[in-house]
Amino acid sequence: MDYVIGERIKQERLNKGLTQEVLAEKANISASFLGQIERGERKLSLETLIHIAEVLNASLDYLVKDYTPSENPELDELIYILRGHSREEVRMVIDIAKIIFRYSEIK
Repeated sequence: MDYVIGERIKQERLNKGLTQEVLAEKANISASFLGQIERGERKLSLETLIHIAEVLNASLDYLVKDYTPSENPELDELIYILRGHSREEVRMVIDIAKIIFRYSEIK
């Protein structure tokens, strides 16, 4: 489980274009500790996990829950794009998608 969390933290860090040093500084931990977390060598406290998630703007759900890709790569891509966005932003995308689908049914 720690390895999965570490891998997801690393992936989110890279997606955001952050170095280990920058993320560690913003999360109030050392870069070496962050590296150990990312490699699954060290456990982290809930408080540290929350700090890292806040800096990455990633949900705790995503960082700790298993996610099994679907057999639909387009759906996986959409999930990937929406990950880390606020509930309001995700809701806005859903509302826009509904409008688009409604419009396409009218034609």
